Amino acid sequence: MHDGELPPPTVSPDAYDEAYFRHACGGATEWRESDGSKVAGIYPGCLHKAGLRAGEVLVDIGTGRGELLAVAAKMGASRAIGVEYAPAAVAMAQTTLAAFAVTDRAELILADARAIPLPDATADLVTMLDVVEHLSPDELDRSLREARRLLKPGGRLLIHTFPTRTIYQVTYKWQRALSVSKRRHWPAEPRNAYELAMHVNEQSLWSLRKTMRAAGFADAAVSLGDIVYTDMVPDRRAARLYHRLAKVPIRAVRALGVSNLWGEATR
Repeated sequence: MHDGELPPPTVSPDAYDEAYFRHACGGATEWRESDGSKVAGIYPGCLHKAGLRAGEVLVDIGTGRGELLAVAAKMGASRAIGVEYAPAAVAMAQTTLAAFAVTDRAELILADARAIPLPDATADLVTMLDVVEHLSPDELDRSLREARRLLKPGGRLLIHTFPTRTIYQVTYKWQRALSVSKRRHWPAEPRNAYELAMHVNEQSLWSLRKTMRAAGFADAAVSLGDIVYTDMVPDRRAARLYHRLAKVPIRAVRALGVSNLWGEATR
């Protein structure tokens, strides 16, 4: 853990209110319509991707509404620990754990990801789902070092981040530049209000791998996911380009169309 007092977070925990988690955060529809008893497919999907085994301990950094904890407990995790700094999220996560009847195996900690009050070598698996883009470079470095500290030798780290810096700063800007005659229909800033307020450190294939390795994960590997996001493109015909790019069997080209990344490493 880090000694001394941490500087205030770049994005205040108060920004992540109940409205955000009910309506804007990934998986909100499933959670909202079921009162926390159903989850989006990414949660079991990422645990299968990480190879969670029965009896293992999970630490989920930035757990949000707690869906991953509930699914991990149902999959046989002996202990599922969620770390979250937004009080609104912790309250909603408590609802989720109760709905899944897993409060005996899952728990919540209200804490900053840069200084997590858990012992070294606690976890077999540490996850950070849609968290890294919300942390400044220094915050992300500290949080990744905390993740590494919490892992047992041979333990795994799994990161998911969405959307990428590449689709906004390369693909979208290139499209907009080529649409000079329609410029007034293409906003200079494609991000929505939540992204503008909260996404302080969007990633690319290369930046995420570099950051993970700098934090001590020498074997860090970053891969493209399979989400194609085009809500920010005002021209529906132009949006088809992202789908075409996502199918090209060249990683650097696919990165121009795919909007999510997976980061994986071991301790």
